[in-house]
Amino acid sequence: MTVVRGQAWRRWGVVLLVVGVLCSVPIVLNRRPAPAATVSDPRGLRQMMAASGKRAFTGYAQSSGLLPLPPLPNLTEISRPLSSRTEMRVWYANPDSWRVDVIDGATERDTYQYLGSQWIWDFGDDRLTQVVGEQPVRLPRPADLVPPELVRRMLELSAGDRVTAIEGKRVAGRDAAGLRIRPTSPDTTIDHVDVWADPGSGLPLQAEVTAKGGERPVFTTRFLQLDLKAPAAGTVTPPPRDDLQVTNAPDLLSQIARRGRGGELPATLGGEQRRTAVQGLTSAATYGDGLAQFVVIRLPGRFGNDAYERVGTYGTDVHLDGGHGAILATGLLTILAVRTERVYLVAGFVQPAVLRRVAADLARSTP
Repeated sequence: MTVVRGQAWRRWGVVLLVVGVLCSVPIVLNRRPAPAATVSDPRGLRQMMAASGKRAFTGYAQSSGLLPLPPLPNLTEISRPLSSRTEMRVWYANPDSWRVDVIDGATERDTYQYLGSQWIWDFGDDRLTQVVGEQPVRLPRPADLVPPELVRRMLELSAGDRVTAIEGKRVAGRDAAGLRIRPTSPDTTIDHVDVWADPGSGLPLQAEVTAKGGERPVFTTRFLQLDLKAPAAGTVTPPPRDDLQVTNAPDLLSQIARRGRGGELPATLGGEQRRTAVQGLTSAATYGDGLAQFVVIRLPGRFGNDAYERVGTYGTDVHLDGGHGAILATGLLTILAVRTERVYLVAGFVQPAVLRRVAADLARSTP
């Protein structure tokens, strides 16, 4: 359920996961036992969930966030889903044909994947925009919070972590089988991730993320209604408009990465090796492994200074030789801003101690 494909998606799925893809606890939970949805082969169910991308469905999903995140400059659409509820109607035919409507009071914003392009219909502004071309780096969108999409990304990142069966539950009127993923890395802030799926198709129906030391999930996404049938063709087709706007401009994250000056980021930060990066974008990279990965972005000019000031206002200072740092820990997502002759933004589901080491390395590596 994404414009990004192949290697570019696998490389940058963590970026989307870190900055925006997650949710929290719904108000109403249907806890009626589901004895029929037991798991005899946890790894087999995990494989079914990971391979469920071609399963068609329609439904109504809800996600919300409990993270105490401040509004970051130009990134309000990211911080809002992490600290509030998001209501979504979903029509999914296949990875190249789907639609997600985000309902916000009396208005809505619809995203279509259709004929190789992304289409965005803004009901409030009465505007339809077509975004053409690949987006190797992009900001998260509500479609990333739909349970199947979020769970598949979590499974990809946690490929080497332990999986065990947990009690089934009712989700959207269906008996769902459950798995618990427990990271092996001591550096991550995630204690475990619980996921439930339809045992027949492997389609993920609900996910909950619990932080270390937490007693309840801090993120949850789940279906409230679900139909395992393909949507009608007309529902995933953008509405015809004479005033259609067409753009091939990259989104904000791509613009930031392309405008960031300097060579490649260091090969090692905080004791972690630099992983693959998108060709031509030397100002951004991921480090670490599994759910303990973190992303580093070199920010240009005024945007970088604004981001640093915002993190510094809500976070705590980090003493550095040759620069300044500020770190904001939410219990799950940790954000670091470093300002030397350049500004860096770092984020991940990692312990603050890891990013303090990263801050010291960034200060030493800046010319």
